[in-house]
Amino acid sequence: MHRSQAEFMDIRDKVDTVLQRMSETPQYPSQGAVFFIDLEQRKAQSAFLKEDVYRTFLGGRGANMFLLYNLMQEKLDPIDPQNPLIFGTGVLTGYTFTAARGNVTSLSPESDAFMDSNAGDYFPAFMRLHGFDHLVLYGRNPQWTLLDIHEGQISFKDATPYLGLNNTDLTASIERDLDCKERVDMAMARITSAGENQVLCSGIMAGPKAIWARGGTGAKMGSLGLKAITIRGKPGKPKVSKQFHQDNRLLGKQILASSVVRNALKTVGTPFLYKPSRLLGAMGTLNNQHTTWVDKLDADRLDEFRTGMDGCFKCPVYCRPQNDMTPGAEGGWGAASLKGLKGNASYGAEQLAEKVGSTHSTPHKEEYDRYDKGDGPEYVTLGKFGPNIGMQEPWQVLRLNNILNDLGLDSASTGSAIGWAMELYQTGIIDKETTGGLELAWGNYPEVEKLLFMTAAREGFGDVIADSAKAVATGKYPERALRSRMAVKGLFQSDPHDSRILKAFALGLAVATRGMDHLRNRVTLEINARINDDKDFKTELYGGEVAAEPNDYRGKEYAVRRCEDVFAVGDAVGMCRFDTKLFNSPSLPGCEEFAVQLQELTGIQMDTEQLYEVGRNITALERMINARLGLNANDDTLPDRWFDEPNDAGPFQGEKIDRQQFAAMKQRFYQISGLNDRGVPNAEWHERLAHVATGFAMTVGLPAMPGFKETQIVIDQPPTDIEGLRTKVKQLFPEINEYLDDYSLGVSVNNELLVKGEQGRKLNSGDHVEFVPVISGG
Repeated sequence: MHRSQAEFMDIRDKVDTVLQRMSETPQYPSQGAVFFIDLEQRKAQSAFLKEDVYRTFLGGRGANMFLLYNLMQEKLDPIDPQNPLIFGTGVLTGYTFTAARGNVTSLSPESDAFMDSNAGDYFPAFMRLHGFDHLVLYGRNPQWTLLDIHEGQISFKDATPYLGLNNTDLTASIERDLDCKERVDMAMARITSAGENQVLCSGIMAGPKAIWARGGTGAKMGSLGLKAITIRGKPGKPKVSKQFHQDNRLLGKQILASSVVRNALKTVGTPFLYKPSRLLGAMGTLNNQHTTWVDKLDADRLDEFRTGMDGCFKCPVYCRPQNDMTPGAEGGWGAASLKGLKGNASYGAEQLAEKVGSTHSTPHKEEYDRYDKGDGPEYVTLGKFGPNIGMQEPWQVLRLNNILNDLGLDSASTGSAIGWAMELYQTGIIDKETTGGLELAWGNYPEVEKLLFMTAAREGFGDVIADSAKAVATGKYPERALRSRMAVKGLFQSDPHDSRILKAFALGLAVATRGMDHLRNRVTLEINARINDDKDFKTELYGGEVAAEPNDYRGKEYAVRRCEDVFAVGDAVGMCRFDTKLFNSPSLPGCEEFAVQLQELTGIQMDTEQLYEVGRNITALERMINARLGLNANDDTLPDRWFDEPNDAGPFQGEKIDRQQFAAMKQRFYQISGLNDRGVPNAEWHERLAHVATGFAMTVGLPAMPGFKETQIVIDQPPTDIEGLRTKVKQLFPEINEYLDDYSLGVSVNNELLVKGEQGRKLNSGDHVEFVPVISGG
């Protein structure tokens, strides 16, 4: 569906409008500029976000949402070049230990919601330290583009020679042609052939493994004809105060002192999470039909293939495992790290008794190739390409992980799409005729490896997997296939954790703004016994009383709300999620520490409570974006499977989600969050946000209408006149169109009833408009 010409506002006009509300000079020390880059016309202009935007949304993810809200074309296809692709860095990115992250934001080609993805490696830090806080990209040139930023200058190069290249070969070619070395004097964001082919589960690669994965980022970047962005030149040492430097060192010590960092992340990486999920009976297995899997994929079982660890820009944690399955590789890094520890992730008695690696099965073949060594896997890939699709051997998951890295595919969505297809094959909804002869049996490794290459090329049945969660909408599957699709808001679940037991996890996945994604608000500490045993500490941690039992519904709204706030702020400052308070530990840096660092770096004072409010503002704006896309409270839900089918393993066997208790818990979440029954900010809060977000806020009063509880709404985009206002309200609330079409409704502006000839009167920000029934008789 497209807007009429009268309603349409070109992206360049929208950019000009935003620029008029920005500053020509930095608003605080270290602030970088926002660069608006027209790829079609090959032009760039820049300005600085004003202080009120910083105080309301900070940078990174928050400022990206501010820009998207003003520039999005919700009635156009997300891949339309009129819809921008926005790269944003956190305020602390490149300045603070483990703050090396940045977000990529747009409307999502893959889901029903907006697109937002977070990644690290070197590109975000290079962006920030070269003076680029945000890159707003739009338009498409007939010639494929390599956007090169060198010593602050932007140039548009011909990317045609690089078309068809995937991650490994593309990197080598760029390094050769531009005489640079990635992660030394160059950082790069790029797409692979999958992005060129508009594969909806493709991502934007930020390094050999780091990826902006969620929502179809690769397809969106490909829609702009943009193959890669390079930033060249070693960034200079950032200029910071002595106090900032001292605080930074303390922050680093705080992070490295945390048990989860010291004993797990630095030694084996995120795969340490696999074993606790397996033992709990909360491991998504065979597309969540079952809830536990084999111990062969526990973190210690990967020891013999782990040759070392790598990490992001100047990060001391180094949480990224390296893998090597070729003959003579010296594995065993971190092999003793989990021994002697308490907790589910440590070695069990049986594992301690045997020689590590003795039960492992490695690929036996005459020739080894590039996919027999690489970076990873993370817990998500381990789960999605292990139990989710029936793989049991470490080498199988490791090799698939390495292929995914080269092809630039999101392991969460790709693994989910394959798991979905395998269940449809299992139940007879699809067959070999559908798959083009592929035998999609659980654990069929050769077919899965083949299918990944087919997906990147959109060949054969790979074209179905390439449509990800939209395969029904694009006509590839019948409607009944949706019954087994593990997605919320059209986005496949991000992690392999089955949340029928953990009610806070379940609530978080339902209300997460970008879709079924744990990185927005996962309450990992719900399974931490020491926290659950200390009621007062848990209450203080989450700002409300939360039941200790993981399968209890009471108070879980407080835990999800606090996690949403802290994680949104973490993304806005550029902090790694695994080094952020509440995600895996209560002792890691959170808003208290961020407030200190932000004041030292920017000179702008914000306390802990104000930062919590910033986090709430960010997710509120995201909900406002989703509302413009047609999403509402009904979309804050879970797959039917978790309501209807109990889990089948572990100490909580038989657990599922009770629909009534879930609905009550969600409603309590809305109440403490300041959301109305539609799941968007209430009118008073919306009005405050609108003044910053768009610079326009108009309250509109409505008469009582059946099935519509609100009597006051806020319009935050200027209508031309009363008829334009009526059109906007109808677009936002189609369920009341019948009533607004009733021209017996009179209109008053600022308590002045308008006569028919005044319907063209101009409306201004701050006006109060009422639609009122006209009384007639005689």
